[in-house]
Amino acid sequence: MSDTAQTGAQRRGGVGRRATAVVLLAVSAIVVAQFLLVLMFAWSSSRAAPRDLPLGVSGPPAAARGLAHGLEQSQPGAFTVTVLPDNAAARAAVTGRQVYAAVSLSATGVSLYTASEASPSVAQMLTQAVPAAIAHVLPHATVTITDLAPNPVDDPKGTAIPTALIPLTMTSIAAGAVIGLLSRDRRTRLMGLVGYGILAGLFATVAIQGLLGGLTGSWLSNELVVTLGAGAIAAVTCGLATIAGIGGILVILFVAWFFGFAFSGATTAWQLMPTPWGQLAQYLPVGATNTGLRSVAFFDGAKAAGPLIVLGAWALAGIALTLIRHGPRRTSRSADLT
Repeated sequence: MSDTAQTGAQRRGGVGRRATAVVLLAVSAIVVAQFLLVLMFAWSSSRAAPRDLPLGVSGPPAAARGLAHGLEQSQPGAFTVTVLPDNAAARAAVTGRQVYAAVSLSATGVSLYTASEASPSVAQMLTQAVPAAIAHVLPHATVTITDLAPNPVDDPKGTAIPTALIPLTMTSIAAGAVIGLLSRDRRTRLMGLVGYGILAGLFATVAIQGLLGGLTGSWLSNELVVTLGAGAIAAVTCGLATIAGIGGILVILFVAWFFGFAFSGATTAWQLMPTPWGQLAQYLPVGATNTGLRSVAFFDGAKAAGPLIVLGAWALAGIALTLIRHGPRRTSRSADLT
């Protein structure tokens, strides 16, 4: 074999080994990502349980305090019970998103006020757990359950929002990545982000509220929340992709999706998530979008300010990161050729 042929064979062998190494590395990375994804989603779901779930109790002071004590004794750590002055305050606490449910004591019996759209799974859980706990304290009481914020008629199980957040999050990450990697300058990136946010908010609201009936309230308000949520995720992804390329995209994928969605409480409530991860996830885009959209769509904006501030902060941070670099991020190969 000539020296040229031998050199060519060695080169082909080297290229083959490098290709094999790249494939093995990629497969290993996917397996690790799969492990983390399964772990986070399965852990958050399997460990879901009420932890300091806000609950109100109203009625005659002595009876209300006794019932509050009884609830805490029957399920230690499950509820944070607030004693309210009267029945009107109990209803207002539920509709104002101060508590997930409220128990009102009166001479005629016991009323349990819930709000399915605060969290369908929590409302269902409370309609079983609270009457059972009341029975230990007031064995002969008749409990009347009233849902002050029921699920929409077209979405009786209340699954539209949590289900929609899955594709909305993934497509927002994808849009931010494409804009960050392919845009030639800051202006193009900003125009792409603004255009994506507006279109995402419009079409997602059309789908969830217009076609599926999963939202109520002001169409424009709902659209603005969805726009802000999708835009915040896309903006941060774009900024990190502009600065760090694929590595930046992986960071936001882990933060916003692997961790952020798993512990957001979108399918349950963040108070049911393992401590302190559920609370922490409320400061991430998915958790804030879920809470903000529910507040605006079903509770006339009650408690919406906090989540909207969180989304605004993420959006501004993403835009700031996007503006750091003027041109597209160059790969090491392209840098060597210039």
